[in-house]
Parts: sequence; structure tokens; C-alpha cells
Amino acid sequence: MKYNPLVSVIMPVYNYGHLIKESIDSVLAQTLPDFELIVVNDGSTDNSREIAHSYLDKRIKIINFPENRGCYPAMNAGMRVAKGEYLCVVGSDDINLPKRLEKQYLFLEENKELGMIGSAFQMLNDPLPYYKETDYETIKVLFLRNCYSSHATCMVRTALVQKYDLYYNESYTYSSDYDWQVRALSLFPASNINEIFYQIRMHEQQITKRKGKEQFFFMVQIRMKQLSFFRIKPTESEKALHNSFINGMADCHFDEKLINQWIDKLLEANRVTRYYSQQKLQNFLQAHCNQYIFQMKQT
Repeated sequence: MKYNPLVSVIMPVYNYGHLIKESIDSVLAQTLPDFELIVVNDGSTDNSREIAHSYLDKRIKIINFPENRGCYPAMNAGMRVAKGEYLCVVGSDDINLPKRLEKQYLFLEENKELGMIGSAFQMLNDPLPYYKETDYETIKVLFLRNCYSSHATCMVRTALVQKYDLYYNESYTYSSDYDWQVRALSLFPASNINEIFYQIRMHEQQITKRKGKEQFFFMVQIRMKQLSFFRIKPTESEKALHNSFINGMADCHFDEKLINQWIDKLLEANRVTRYYSQQKLQNFLQAHCNQYIFQMKQT
């Protein structure tokens, strides 16, 4: 009889040989021992492959790509072979604190209505915690602006990933985790635990640093895609207005009157679709309106 672990941890890696050992060790040090760690070596040309293969722990499975395919294809490959009841995707340059898997697993076991749980986090060498909203309806609204929750802090039910074919859209080359979470939130409730379970390492090799402009391009596309939740097909002018407004960056082409008309259109559309909490959406849009008007007065 085959035995499946409680949690599958997927770790894509590309040329992080100088960092991956610390990240793997942080998974092996978890207080919940019943997991599998799937390391997906994305065609590394450094010693990442050798380091991954140096571990004798039977919980570690390794997938080797012969060439570099990209982070999201690597994540998809790991998710498709995952055997755990729950799964999470972690960075090969980041640190999982010892109780991360145990506490998130227990939380999902105790809250069956939730499909996914994230957590607070901090940057390595920075004690400042990044706490996150716990209310599902508020989280959905906050994703209208950007990828609000850190994807690497999330644990999701594997059955839901399989049921909804919830894998990464690889066409969003540098922002697919944003799209993935938006889709997840449209399918099932999620929350965050405001304890720090994860530490993010900032360095020059990160996608955010190396491909910031490209990442922003895809982020804007995902923002526009969310207008489908209102059943709105925006004109090119409305797309530009919405992006400027959500960014809080004043544009001389869009004055306060146009912004308020756009807000009214979004609120009226949501009264029909009821996708977002009307009050939480209104609060969110009003806050952005205030920020936009403030920016206009500064220019």
C-alpha cells in the first residue's frame, strides 16, 4: 500500500548553489516530519544539482530539467507529482521557520472551510514583520492592486489544485504567482496566520530585481483580467485610467470627475455580480481615490 505524506513542499532552483543548502535544511528541520520535499532543478549550470543530490534523506525527491525552462514550469512540474494532502511552493533562497508546516497544517485541519492559508513573514536580517489581512473578502479586494500575499507563505489543499486544474499560467512569465492566487481566491476561501513562518532573502539575482519592468508588465495584465469579475470589458482609455488609479499615480488625462465615474461603474457592476463585498470594495476604492487626488495636488 502506497503511503502519501501530509505535505508536499516544492522547491524550484536555478543556479542558487550558494543558497540552496540553507533552504533545504530549513525544510528538513520542520517540527512536522511527515512531508516530501520535491526539488526541481531547473537546468542549473552551477553546483545546485550536486548539492540537492548530496542529501540522503528519503523524503527528498529531485526532478532535473536538462535545460532552464523557467520558475513556473518548474513549479508546475513539482505540483503535478506532489503526493501530499497539502502542498506549498518555497524559494530555494529563502528560509522556512521550524513550525511553519506544522502550524499551517493544523490550521487547515481545524478550518475545513478554507482552501489555502498564508502567513506573516519578514526579510532576512530585518526584524520588521509583514503582517497580512486575515479576512477573506478583504484579501480578495486587496489583490485588485497587486500580489498582496507572499505566495511562498501559502499552503493549499492538493485536492483543490487537482479539482480546479489550478496550475501556473506560464504565459505570465514573471508574475504567474499573482495570477495563480487571484484564481485561487475566486475558487475557495483563504486566510493568513499572523505569525512569522517564513523569511525572504533579498538579493540582486531575484526576479524582482532582474526583471522588474517585465514583472510589472504582466502584473498590469493580471489587474485588467480581474475586471472580468465585474463583467466589465474596459475600453483602452478605461484600462489606462484603472491602472493609473489603482497605482495611485496621477495622470493629467484623468481628473477627479473621471475617477469618481469609474468608481461608480465598478460599484454598480459589483452590485450585479456580487463577487466582492460591496462595503469592502467601496472602502478600497475610496482609499485609492483619496490617494490619487493627493498625488494630483502634488503635481
